This record gives sequence, structure tokens and C-alpha cells, in this order.
Amino acid sequence: MNRTNVVKPGQSATPPPPTKGTLIRLKQIQDYQILARVRLKERLSGSATSATLYDLLMRDQLTSIKRQHHA
Repeated sequence: MNRTNVVKPGQSATPPPPTKGTLIRLKQIQDYQILARVRLKERLSGSATSATLYDLLMRDQLTSIKRQHHA
């Protein structure tokens, strides 16, 4: 058994509620995943110009996610 999974006396077994920063970061990651799926569809359909625009959007989203490193 992994010792990190053991609940010590006086310790809660449930994780703390997510902070606002954590929720924002999660939303940004979900948005990035959506962009990645749409970009893939655009690439597969042969729409290189549209896919390039999604590349730029994804780059901006990733930069924003990296800035939220404290969450």
C-alpha cells in the first residue's frame, strides 16, 4: 500500500475545495483541449489556413495557462 494514501488521525480524507485560481486554470486547459480537437479536424479536412489560425489560438492559450503556474 502506498503510504501517501494513508489518512492520518485528524486529517480529512476529502481533498480541499478547489480555489478560484484552480478553477480558472482547469477551464483554460479544457478550452485548449477543445481548440486542439478543432485544429485537428481542420488539418484533416485540408483547411491549412484555418488550422494555422487555431495554431495561433492554441499558442496564446498555452501561454496563458503557463502564466497561471501558481494555481
